[in-house]
Amino acid sequence: MSFLFRSKKQRERDARKERRRAFRQAENAIDDVKERVRRLEKDASREWEAAKVAAQKGEEAAVNRALTSYRGKQVILTQLQRKQWVFEQTLVKLEVSGTDAEFASALELLNKTLEVDPERLAESFEESSEILSEQKDAERLWERMYQKELDGVEGELTERVPEMNTLKSKLLSEATKDGGSDLSERLSEGQRKVRNLLDQEKE
Repeated sequence: MSFLFRSKKQRERDARKERRRAFRQAENAIDDVKERVRRLEKDASREWEAAKVAAQKGEEAAVNRALTSYRGKQVILTQLQRKQWVFEQTLVKLEVSGTDAEFASALELLNKTLEVDPERLAESFEESSEILSEQKDAERLWERMYQKELDGVEGELTERVPEMNTLKSKLLSEATKDGGSDLSERLSEGQRKVRNLLDQEKE
């Protein structure tokens, strides 16, 4: 019942408290995504190393399994990071909106205490309009530069995450450096063994 008879000041204080709680919850959500990204990056790194070890041993099937897992995690990482970026931009805009609300409250107080000269106010608004118009031009320039930069780095998932053949080529290159020059021979030998086993099964 007391809720119905709260003063305007109390209601404003409750609204600020609720807004702070909402922003904390949003920031916690971002932290959770960042932690998930860190875990996925570690898992992907382990998959890559496992693929490299399998390549050095000439185990083609194990290489393919590890690389498939690695690429799958890279795709999920890219999706999570995009969602995180969009959410963070939205949160910033909402925080700015909260600032606007605080400005509005401050202006209400000022309006109660200040005497206003209409002519002077009209001149001030005219000057402000000119400044805001120039600011809009500057914002449009920033937006164009932002889009230009974004176009340079944004791409489809297939562009951001290499295909299996590209990953395998890179992996074999690294594994060759770590495992010696006879790696390709061992891989070929492993493939020959698999083919021989398959041929024996057919007979």
